[in-house]
Amino acid sequence: MTAFYIVCGILLLAVLVWVTLPLWRPQPAVDKVATQRERRVSSAIVVLAVAGLATAMYGHLSNWDWNAVETAAQESANVDEMLGRLEAKLAANPEDVQGWLLLGRSYTTLQRFGRAVDAYQQAYTLTNGENIEAVIGLGEALALMDQGSLSGRAGELIDAALRKAPNNPKALWYGSIAALQAGDLKLGRDRLQALLAQTPPPELRTVLERQIQALNEQMGAPAEGGSSASAAAPVADHARVIRVAVSIAPSVQQQLKGSTPLFIVARDPEAGGPPLAVERHSSTAVPLTVELSEADAMMPTRTIATVPRVRVVARLSLSGAPQERSGDFYGEADYDFSKDTGTLQIVIDRTVP
Repeated sequence: MTAFYIVCGILLLAVLVWVTLPLWRPQPAVDKVATQRERRVSSAIVVLAVAGLATAMYGHLSNWDWNAVETAAQESANVDEMLGRLEAKLAANPEDVQGWLLLGRSYTTLQRFGRAVDAYQQAYTLTNGENIEAVIGLGEALALMDQGSLSGRAGELIDAALRKAPNNPKALWYGSIAALQAGDLKLGRDRLQALLAQTPPPELRTVLERQIQALNEQMGAPAEGGSSASAAAPVADHARVIRVAVSIAPSVQQQLKGSTPLFIVARDPEAGGPPLAVERHSSTAVPLTVELSEADAMMPTRTIATVPRVRVVARLSLSGAPQERSGDFYGEADYDFSKDTGTLQIVIDRTVP
């Protein structure tokens, strides 16, 4: 919006100069009736008229929803105010487990994962790791902040949750991702099948069936589950995969020192939220070609199969964190499933401001 205001200001200034300049220039003899003071008064009137007319026309003709902006800003302020009150109550009563759980859920929904981790950690500590929601919430927040943590503490938390509640849907999902990251395809598949057996919504069922079928094919095993597997077969023929070739520009390569974590992330360009797919590699493996699929999703209801177009970003994280930081190197490109079929080429040649 700042750039928009600057451009509008420049254009308006240009119009005013063009319109008023003749009023300030010396006029021919036939214009002797108009004094210098009168011309300046006329110029001021034109300036005010043009500016007022432009403002009125823009307000009437623009499709920008000013009310929506104000409403969103007010809602954001209201949410922050409510969270502030909740945090104040917890500061006065730090033993309130349910309050910490509510704060953790709120921050996870708002994608403030670092704060969600802090809130869930409080609930986890207060309950000595016995509260299932605290265990799973903490594991989820850690995984959403860094999917690689599923091979560390987040994965340990999810495993602990599954020992206490083996049919918990969220724990089964993250547990499956953790198993697949560790290379245990059978355990990952079994956990997805346990999730599928809980009669999920149709859209989620389709995603699960695709992933189970893909895993069965990788393991060379017959599909399990009878009718579920047969239903998955035709869907799997159309399972989405994006082939991505990543390279590093020479100017960036010269600035790298040793191995640098490489995150390849697919996002919905029209909305925020967790990545639709993510893989972690190393700069030492570049140039490389990877395949992003629904199995690389962080959430079962948000995969590359749920959107018509994705934006794929390949980013070298100098800090090692999955979150974008100033100074990181990256490249990006869009992929439209209705048009694109070949390998997506991404060159890492830019720097995060």
